[in-house]
Amino acid sequence: MHKKILFVSFFMLLLASCNSDENPAPEPLTFEPELLLRGWTYDTILWDGTLYAYDHNPNCYRDFFGFRNNNEQVYQFEETTFLNAICSSSQTVLTWEPVGNHINFYFGAGNKVDTYEIISLTTELLTYAIDRDIDKDGKNDHLIITAIPYDPYSSYGPKTKKNIQLKVFPTKLKF
Repeated sequence: MHKKILFVSFFMLLLASCNSDENPAPEPLTFEPELLLRGWTYDTILWDGTLYAYDHNPNCYRDFFGFRNNNEQVYQFEETTFLNAICSSSQTVLTWEPVGNHINFYFGAGNKVDTYEIISLTTELLTYAIDRDIDKDGKNDHLIITAIPYDPYSSYGPKTKKNIQLKVFPTKLKF
């Protein structure tokens, strides 16, 4: 009888600990996800202490990305980059999730493909950090990217352009 009581007590304790782990408290957000809901274009990139302008194709619209969250496009992220002089484009569509101080990106059902660490976010400026191997040395480089509102097809929000004379960043950013 004593073993049964001990076993039942242990089993109840095990169940209680499992149940509390199933639903951990969500990490509080450090930014307002609603401010993301627009089109953005890459503006500047800070890499290894040097600030660069993003290298947009001068013959095309600027490379851009955007966040949506509505009935038809629930937590949808789109990125469009223009590849050549005749403005052929490449588009990536992912699902996004705001968590704490970052955004997780997923391809398909739960396959996490990237994370943006949100540094600051207003209606006019998005600043975030990513890690990419830019110089092809096998190590990720820490990049800080600024983006400004941009909507060439009028599908997100207001158009904004910003002209800063900077060196051109040496490569395209792609997933």
